[in-house]
Amino acid sequence: MKPNRTFVSRIGGVALIGLALLAQLMTAVVAHAASVTLGWSFNYTVDPVCSTTVTKNCVTGFEYGTTPDGGTTLVKIGVAPNPATTAASGATSVSVQFTQGPPYGSVVFYARTMGLDPNGNAIFSAVAVAPSAEVTPASPSNLVITVK
Repeated sequence: MKPNRTFVSRIGGVALIGLALLAQLMTAVVAHAASVTLGWSFNYTVDPVCSTTVTKNCVTGFEYGTTPDGGTTLVKIGVAPNPATTAASGATSVSVQFTQGPPYGSVVFYARTMGLDPNGNAIFSAVAVAPSAEVTPASPSNLVITVK
């Protein structure tokens, strides 16, 4: 006796469609991290950029992250390099974009300048603290509905 391949094919096809819909629904409710942009200005006419010729008393870039206590405890997220070009006079705008996940709620971000002292050792500026920002999970994406 031959198996009914049409019946088996239908059941397999329905199961495959069901799995595909389930996978889409599962990804539709996954929370993605919030997109954050930190921006500040820095006067390179006072504090020069480190280069192959300037290796002491110069700025190497900026460290940024979060602080749960107004700048005493620092949780580093990353490092922003010096811009490729800096203003000939006055302030240069610097920004960095990243994604921030948990912890959600009120989060305080910081930035501080990194440099090299007269001996070529790493040194940091005082911490600049931004006003607190409310970080929440991103909205679901690719939400679909099937009505029959």
